[in-house]
Amino acid sequence: MKKFSFTINGDDFAVRVKKVEGDTAELEVNGTPYTVKMHQEIKTTKTPVVLVRKEVQTKQGDERAKENLTPVSESKRPSAKAIKSPLPGNILKVNVAVGDTFKEGDVLMVMESMKMENNILAERNGKILKVCAPAGKAVLQDEVLFEIE
Repeated sequence: MKKFSFTINGDDFAVRVKKVEGDTAELEVNGTPYTVKMHQEIKTTKTPVVLVRKEVQTKQGDERAKENLTPVSESKRPSAKAIKSPLPGNILKVNVAVGDTFKEGDVLMVMESMKMENNILAERNGKILKVCAPAGKAVLQDEVLFEIE
């Protein structure tokens, strides 16, 4: 509710605007209620006042759910021990091959990310079973780079 004070022809008026809806306003002038019709262009809003969404209907036994529950083939599964990419980028150089052994701290590969070269280091000793990201490949964060033993 908004309050206004007016002086018209030397008389003071205390006006309270109670409600404005469309081109009609409910006012109280010096304690007397009035309903006033305004002569102005009605502004319409682009956003609806009430947005009602329909309930999502799901089907029992949806085929897409069944596809997501099928097991991954043995050849496509990563081994339990893998070295993953710490950030997205492009592989510039791979320093090891399948069958190579490495020690903790060895540089396994160099990848470019955000215009910087980053060395991927071995966190422990091991042996390379599979190189999953050859030079020139673009990888995402947490993508498997090497499978190790």
